Amino acid sequence: MNHVPETRWVAYLADEIPEDLKIEYENHLYSCDECLSAYMDAMEKEESSLDVEGLDIAGSVMDSINLLKGESLEEAKQIRKEKSLRTITRHYLIAAGFTILLMAGGVFQSLTKYVDSVESSSVKETQSLTDGLIDKTFNWMDSIEKKNKEGFRNE
Repeated sequence: MNHVPETRWVAYLADEIPEDLKIEYENHLYSCDECLSAYMDAMEKEESSLDVEGLDIAGSVMDSINLLKGESLEEAKQIRKEKSLRTITRHYLIAAGFTILLMAGGVFQSLTKYVDSVESSSVKETQSLTDGLIDKTFNWMDSIEKKNKEGFRNE
């Protein structure tokens, strides 16, 4: 089977192709990386277009509800904007409050002390291991040198 173009993958995602062709496309995806990439691109484009459409639908529904309540479109949009701004401000204040509580409780100081102790212990272990290997190597070299000197004296 030849490579499937991205336009055909879009048709596949929209369920506009026959069932037997769908099965053939799905089997082809298992063996062709290029078509898998084209399929993923088509899926991302389809997903992003759905997101934009979904936002428009929600906005138009909310506008219709507000019109039924007797409010104008401008008033409804202003109210939604204010609610959104209030929600963002509320979340920011909650996060700032928790940060201040954690700072006052000394949580961040204890975390930095813990991280410092973990870092220093790992460095000490690495240094002591390295020092031990160096000491053993020098002792081994000294013993070889000592044996060589004794060997020359005996001859």
